[in-house]
Amino acid sequence: MKIAVCCVIVLAALAAPSLAARTVSQEGYDLIKGFEGLSLVAYQDVGGIWTIGYGNTRYQDGSAVRQGDTITQQGADDLFQYWVDQSVKVDRLVGTGVVIRQVQFDALVSITYNIGTGAFSTSTLLSKVRVFPDNPTIRDEFLRWVDVNGQVVQGLVNRRTKEADYYFSKVENMC
Repeated sequence: MKIAVCCVIVLAALAAPSLAARTVSQEGYDLIKGFEGLSLVAYQDVGGIWTIGYGNTRYQDGSAVRQGDTITQQGADDLFQYWVDQSVKVDRLVGTGVVIRQVQFDALVSITYNIGTGAFSTSTLLSKVRVFPDNPTIRDEFLRWVDVNGQVVQGLVNRRTKEADYYFSKVENMC
Protein backbone atom coordinates (compact mmCIF):
# COMPACT_ATOMS: atom_id res chain seq x y z
CA MET A 1 0.00 0.00 0.00
CA LYS A 2 2.86 2.38 0.83
CA ILE A 3 4.32 1.96 -2.66
CA ALA A 4 0.98 2.58 -4.36
CA VAL A 5 0.35 5.76 -2.36
CA CYS A 6 3.87 7.02 -3.04
CA CYS A 7 3.51 6.36 -6.77
CA VAL A 8 0.14 8.13 -6.85
CA ILE A 9 1.72 11.17 -5.19
CA VAL A 10 4.68 11.15 -7.58
CA LEU A 11 2.42 10.71 -10.62
CA ALA A 12 0.21 13.55 -9.46
CA ALA A 13 3.26 15.76 -9.04
CA LEU A 14 4.44 14.85 -12.53
CA ALA A 15 1.04 15.63 -14.01
CA ALA A 16 0.50 18.91 -12.18
CA PRO A 17 1.60 21.91 -14.22
CA SER A 18 4.13 24.06 -12.43
CA LEU A 19 3.61 27.78 -12.06
CA ALA A 20 7.32 28.37 -11.53
CA ALA A 21 9.66 28.60 -14.50
CA ARG A 22 11.46 25.33 -15.04
CA THR A 23 15.22 25.24 -14.85
CA VAL A 24 17.77 22.86 -16.28
CA SER A 25 18.98 20.24 -13.81
CA GLN A 26 22.65 19.86 -12.99
CA GLU A 27 22.63 16.69 -15.12
CA GLY A 28 21.25 18.76 -17.99
CA TYR A 29 24.01 21.36 -17.64
CA ASP A 30 26.60 18.59 -17.54
CA LEU A 31 25.03 16.95 -20.61
CA ILE A 32 25.29 20.14 -22.67
CA LYS A 33 28.79 21.03 -21.46
CA GLY A 34 29.95 17.49 -22.18
CA PHE A 35 28.75 17.73 -25.77
CA GLU A 36 30.10 21.22 -26.37
CA GLY A 37 33.46 21.08 -24.66
CA LEU A 38 35.21 24.32 -23.72
CA SER A 39 37.50 26.57 -25.73
CA LEU A 40 38.66 29.94 -24.44
CA VAL A 41 39.98 30.79 -27.91
CA ALA A 42 37.70 31.13 -30.95
CA TYR A 43 37.80 28.18 -33.37
CA GLN A 44 35.85 27.16 -36.45
CA ASP A 45 33.34 24.39 -35.85
CA VAL A 46 32.67 21.63 -38.40
CA GLY A 47 30.44 24.03 -40.34
CA GLY A 48 33.17 26.69 -40.47
CA ILE A 49 31.40 28.98 -37.98
CA TRP A 50 33.54 30.79 -35.40
CA THR A 51 32.75 29.42 -31.97
CA ILE A 52 33.95 30.11 -28.41
CA GLY A 53 33.30 28.99 -24.85
CA TYR A 54 30.84 26.11 -24.68
CA GLY A 55 29.92 26.01 -28.36
CA ASN A 56 28.72 29.61 -28.62
CA THR A 57 28.64 31.39 -31.98
CA ARG A 58 27.26 34.66 -30.62
CA TYR A 59 27.76 36.84 -27.58
CA GLN A 60 25.01 38.12 -25.27
CA ASP A 61 24.66 41.29 -27.36
CA GLY A 62 24.07 39.23 -30.52
CA SER A 63 27.43 39.95 -32.11
CA ALA A 64 29.13 37.03 -33.83
CA VAL A 65 32.24 35.33 -32.51
CA ARG A 66 35.20 36.21 -34.72
CA GLN A 67 38.62 34.81 -35.47
CA GLY A 68 41.09 35.83 -32.77
CA ASP A 69 38.48 36.27 -30.04
CA THR A 70 39.33 35.00 -26.56
CA ILE A 71 37.26 34.61 -23.43
CA THR A 72 37.94 33.98 -19.75
CA GLN A 73 36.57 30.96 -17.90
CA GLN A 74 34.10 33.27 -16.13
CA GLY A 75 33.12 34.82 -19.45
CA ALA A 76 32.55 31.36 -20.93
CA ASP A 77 30.42 30.35 -17.93
CA ASP A 78 28.37 33.55 -18.17
CA LEU A 79 27.89 33.10 -21.91
CA PHE A 80 26.88 29.47 -21.40
CA GLN A 81 24.33 30.45 -18.75
CA TYR A 82 22.92 33.19 -20.98
CA TRP A 83 22.34 30.83 -23.92
CA VAL A 84 20.99 28.04 -21.70
CA ASP A 85 18.53 30.58 -20.31
CA GLN A 86 17.49 31.40 -23.89
CA SER A 87 17.02 27.69 -24.61
CA VAL A 88 14.80 27.28 -21.54
CA LYS A 89 12.07 28.84 -23.69
CA VAL A 90 11.48 25.20 -24.61
CA ASP A 91 8.81 25.08 -21.89
CA ARG A 92 6.86 27.92 -23.50
CA LEU A 93 7.21 26.33 -26.92
CA VAL A 94 6.03 22.93 -25.68
CA GLY A 95 2.99 24.56 -24.07
CA THR A 96 1.38 24.64 -20.65
CA GLY A 97 -0.96 21.71 -21.29
CA VAL A 98 1.88 19.31 -22.06
CA VAL A 99 3.62 17.62 -19.15
CA ILE A 100 7.21 16.56 -19.71
CA ARG A 101 9.64 15.01 -17.24
CA GLN A 102 12.83 16.78 -16.19
CA VAL A 103 14.98 14.48 -18.33
CA GLN A 104 12.79 15.28 -21.34
CA PHE A 105 13.06 19.00 -20.65
CA ASP A 106 16.85 18.80 -20.25
CA ALA A 107 17.25 16.84 -23.50
CA LEU A 108 15.07 19.36 -25.36
CA VAL A 109 17.10 22.25 -23.94
CA SER A 110 20.28 20.47 -25.06
CA ILE A 111 19.15 20.10 -28.66
CA THR A 112 17.75 23.65 -28.67
CA TYR A 113 21.06 25.00 -27.33
CA ASN A 114 22.74 23.36 -30.31
CA ILE A 115 20.28 24.03 -33.17
CA GLY A 116 18.73 27.26 -31.91
CA THR A 117 15.29 28.23 -30.69
CA GLY A 118 14.10 29.16 -34.18
CA ALA A 119 14.90 25.75 -35.64
CA PHE A 120 13.43 23.94 -32.66
CA SER A 121 10.24 26.02 -32.72
CA THR A 122 9.38 24.82 -36.25
CA SER A 123 10.61 21.23 -35.86
CA THR A 124 8.63 18.04 -36.16
CA LEU A 125 10.33 17.06 -32.90
CA LEU A 126 8.46 19.82 -31.08
CA SER A 127 5.22 18.96 -32.87
CA LYS A 128 5.43 15.36 -31.70
CA VAL A 129 6.33 16.36 -28.13
CA ARG A 130 3.26 18.60 -28.03
CA VAL A 131 0.99 15.72 -29.06
CA PHE A 132 2.46 12.89 -26.96
CA PRO A 133 5.81 13.41 -25.17
CA ASP A 134 6.42 9.66 -24.84
CA ASN A 135 5.90 8.88 -28.53
CA PRO A 136 8.74 6.49 -29.41
CA THR A 137 9.15 8.12 -32.85
CA ILE A 138 10.49 11.22 -31.09
CA ARG A 139 13.83 9.37 -31.03
CA ASP A 140 13.84 9.52 -34.85
CA GLU A 141 13.23 13.28 -34.73
CA PHE A 142 16.36 13.84 -32.65
CA LEU A 143 18.31 11.90 -35.26
CA ARG A 144 17.13 14.19 -38.07
CA TRP A 145 19.47 16.91 -36.74
CA VAL A 146 22.83 15.29 -37.58
CA ASP A 147 24.10 17.02 -40.71
CA VAL A 148 26.09 20.14 -41.46
CA ASN A 149 25.93 21.55 -44.97
CA GLY A 150 24.27 18.34 -46.18
CA GLN A 151 26.91 16.03 -44.69
CA VAL A 152 26.21 13.69 -41.77
CA VAL A 153 28.56 14.47 -38.88
CA GLN A 154 29.32 11.49 -36.64
CA GLY A 155 29.73 13.74 -33.60
CA LEU A 156 26.15 14.97 -34.09
CA VAL A 157 24.90 11.41 -34.58
CA ASN A 158 26.54 10.53 -31.24
CA ARG A 159 25.11 13.63 -29.54
CA ARG A 160 21.56 13.11 -30.84
CA THR A 161 21.64 9.45 -29.86
CA LYS A 162 22.68 10.38 -26.32
CA GLU A 163 20.11 13.20 -26.14
CA ALA A 164 17.37 10.81 -27.26
CA ASP A 165 18.54 8.16 -24.78
CA TYR A 166 18.47 10.79 -22.03
CA TYR A 167 15.04 12.03 -23.15
CA PHE A 168 13.61 8.52 -22.83
CA SER A 169 15.44 7.60 -19.62
CA LYS A 170 13.17 6.94 -16.67
CA VAL A 171 13.42 8.36 -13.20
CA GLU A 172 14.69 5.59 -10.97
CA ASN A 173 13.58 4.85 -7.44
CA MET A 174 10.60 7.17 -7.62
CA CYS A 175 8.93 5.41 -4.67
